[in-house]
Amino acid sequence: MSSPTVNSPNGEFNFAVNSSPDVIGERCNVIERRAKAYFTKAEVSRCAEKQGSGDSKDNMSRAQWCTFIDAVGSNLGLPQSTISTAQLLYNRFFLFQPSKDFTSTKQKTDLCITCLFVSTKIEETYKKLKDILVAAYQVKHPEGPEINAESQTLEEQRRRVIQNERTIVETICFDFQFVLPHKLLVKFVKKLKGDKYLYLKAYNIVNECYKTTACLRFPPAAMAAASIFLATKLLHRENFPSTIHNMPWYKIFLVKIEDIEEISYLILDHFILESSSNPDDPANEEYTQLKLSISQQAKEREAAMDDVTMNNIDTETNGDSLRMVNGASKDHTVRYMFATIPEIHFV
Repeated sequence: MSSPTVNSPNGEFNFAVNSSPDVIGERCNVIERRAKAYFTKAEVSRCAEKQGSGDSKDNMSRAQWCTFIDAVGSNLGLPQSTISTAQLLYNRFFLFQPSKDFTSTKQKTDLCITCLFVSTKIEETYKKLKDILVAAYQVKHPEGPEINAESQTLEEQRRRVIQNERTIVETICFDFQFVLPHKLLVKFVKKLKGDKYLYLKAYNIVNECYKTTACLRFPPAAMAAASIFLATKLLHRENFPSTIHNMPWYKIFLVKIEDIEEISYLILDHFILESSSNPDDPANEEYTQLKLSISQQAKEREAAMDDVTMNNIDTETNGDSLRMVNGASKDHTVRYMFATIPEIHFV
């Protein structure tokens, strides 16, 4: 048998197959899809543009359906880790799948249920699919009649969810290594000697990160630190320590202040968008002023760092990590490569 030959600038590896004298020159394409733990701002924008999404309407839709996942998960008594993982699956799905293919309420509902179903397996908090379907129906129809778990309607929905499941796990390259910020948040608050009110505020904020693209772009330590930072601002904690052991507090957690500020912008924009339905809400002005204040502090810090090279967001995109299988030759197989996530050790 001849040795495999690899020849493709586009990541498609062509292997010559000579399994028998009668089979000569038969070829198959191996398309390699690499999982990636986090994406740059440019990559997220590029994918959103490619999939026909990314405007405020899509951000509102993202928040609405991630809230639906939260409501169904809470109805089932699932832990926050399972709910956040489901929301992360939802966000990752639409990073690569066209939003125009999932426009109806029924399609979005089925997708959310599928994300929650897959998440219960990943987080080992397994629930029967029919239980999730019933809980979702109850959330969608709080005043409606009860539904039989064995009804034809739920059976048809169950079949659609099973079909969606494979699409979701293929989209994430069968890589189930998800690290969440909640455990780090507890350790960070203790290190900063924060109280339970700070923790609860930061906990609610870190959960909101999964209703934005922050969960796609930043590691858990950055989301935990940003949630604490934003919580202190919203709680007006003037005595929050700016340094620990003569070092900026965020450096203790190996987090960049630029990442903290960027996450804060995303969360504040999310809060402003959610409260836009009520223009008279005083929180609107508070969120806007806080965003301007953080922006001003960032400009002042940058002005004081003339001799320091700023770590800007990388605008280069890795084509291999974003390559889609769609449009490839039908005669192919797919190789899924897992992402490498560094371990976080914090004492």
